[in-house]
Amino acid sequence: MSGPVQARAVCLAQLGIAALTAVACGGYYGMPYAIASLWGGLTAVVPTMYFAWRALARHPQETPADVVGAVFRGEIGKIALTAVLFWFGVMLFAGQFLALLVTFAACQLAWWLVLARVGFDKRNDGN
Repeated sequence: MSGPVQARAVCLAQLGIAALTAVACGGYYGMPYAIASLWGGLTAVVPTMYFAWRALARHPQETPADVVGAVFRGEIGKIALTAVLFWFGVMLFAGQFLALLVTFAACQLAWWLVLARVGFDKRNDGN
């Protein structure tokens, strides 16, 4: 599985987890919790997409130092975006912050789910 395919898989898994968590929160606690939960999902997905865009965009003339720089810039941007989105989340959803936080944490599991899937696929390839 290539880098862009893995990034797409992580983003799709995060979106799915966010949707399921929002439906569960909305069904059990009400619409404000569902919206806060969706914000938590976006707090995970948007920085992941940004990192993938920065770190995986390649140009033919890039040196290894350029690639490392792109990964560092992507990670710094991801951290900054996450902080800003959490800040807005606290301001908008202080009363439902636990729903936001739980959804964000659940979406972070998508990284491990995709990595486990990649490892499982490699083991079944006979390598």
